[in-house]
Amino acid sequence: MTGDHFVYASGEHGDGWIAKDLVNLDPKRPQELSAMLAEAVRAAGVDPEVVCAPAIGGVICGQYTANALGCASIFAERTDDRQAFALRRRYDEVVAGKRVLLVDDIINTGYSTGLVKASVEDAGGIVVGVATWINRGNVGAEDFGVEHFICLDEVVLPSIPAESCPHCAASVPVNIDYAHGREYVAGKNG
Repeated sequence: MTGDHFVYASGEHGDGWIAKDLVNLDPKRPQELSAMLAEAVRAAGVDPEVVCAPAIGGVICGQYTANALGCASIFAERTDDRQAFALRRRYDEVVAGKRVLLVDDIINTGYSTGLVKASVEDAGGIVVGVATWINRGNVGAEDFGVEHFICLDEVVLPSIPAESCPHCAASVPVNIDYAHGREYVAGKNG
């Protein structure tokens, strides 16, 4: 989707969004995409013991990818202040000393993935790579400090800081149906 006003998890804005929720309506589609992602992970020589995805959005992709790789699957959850991710449910014990692949369905700015990486490393996990169905083109392996960044496709949709957003300057309403616009608008009005 392009030509609209979206707010990303990082707080940055842009005019494009990939509506992966439409893919997830048919469970065969995310399963097939995740099998392809697992194949690309193997081809890159990455051999994780655990897949970790950010909740809520990356859980489906993470589960199916872990299944295709034949390894454990966990997820990280946002903290109450939404400033970080935490490994709850004793998942910190699952990753301690293990090779962990971070998986998300779509990586927009890399903000959430970076927070998940910090939570895994804080728990003693060894992040061996990042994998995603779609990279929005704003990040690469060096941005995450990993050797392996694997994606099935790259769709370039730039993001910009909110204070420089031309849509905000032109009073274009934020899309509240996709991305993080609803939370953004609620925060401005509440």
